[in-house]
Amino acid sequence: MRSAVFFLLCLLLLAGSAQAYVLTISAPAEIRAGAPLEISGTTTFPVGTQFDLVIYRLQPTTPEEVARKIIIVDESKSFQESFPTSGLLSGDYKVEARFLTDPGSKLGSDSVTMRVFRITDRSGEIVLTVPSDQVLGEALRIEGYIPKAGVTTITLKVSGPQGAVLPPQDVRTTTRTGKDEGYFSRTIPVTERGNYYVDFYDVRGFMATVKFMVDSPPEETPIASPAITLSPGETPPPTVVPAPIAGFCAALIGAGVLAPRIRKR
Repeated sequence: MRSAVFFLLCLLLLAGSAQAYVLTISAPAEIRAGAPLEISGTTTFPVGTQFDLVIYRLQPTTPEEVARKIIIVDESKSFQESFPTSGLLSGDYKVEARFLTDPGSKLGSDSVTMRVFRITDRSGEIVLTVPSDQVLGEALRIEGYIPKAGVTTITLKVSGPQGAVLPPQDVRTTTRTGKDEGYFSRTIPVTERGNYYVDFYDVRGFMATVKFMVDSPPEETPIASPAITLSPGETPPPTVVPAPIAGFCAALIGAGVLAPRIRKR
């Protein structure tokens, strides 16, 4: 009798464990604002199962949702999503898997459905000394400094219009006497007008993305004389002859009047 009860309990435990699915998500502990947030994970849920990956900003009150994407489990039983972080404030965040319907006991105890991470903002470390709006023939000039950076190497990654990516540029910063700012300067010739995005990296990783707008030089337009509108019966004003021309005409008239007199003598 006892063996029969024990056998039944084992069957119940096996049945329960067969229904317990595992879902595990992974996220970086820290990311720079502007860099893409890569979330990956694995699961044993059946193909076609849907759930949301939700990004929340942690704050003293209720967490604030800032982004959400739907995940549909495929045959690989793995997934990966990228979330943009441009415009997000620095601070603590979490990513959480949220099911459309509560999985209840189907979610195994080995599951990890939430990760906390921090966004840090280093955009204030890049100070430009050139305008972000530039013209063809003079662009792309990337000049400025990094406070307290000293002499170091930074990498510039430039993407242009239609997503064209230029080769990375390594730039060695310089200092000025008695100062610790690291000055950088690099000109990258470009031939297309449009928006260019420059990603700055140093030994600590991603720093910031700076947008430059490159356009054609403005065309010089001739200055047109103002149009004069006449009322019915109104005569146009006399044409003003510039002084040099008027003097020349007067000289010609005078010469015409004096010529017959001279011949009479």
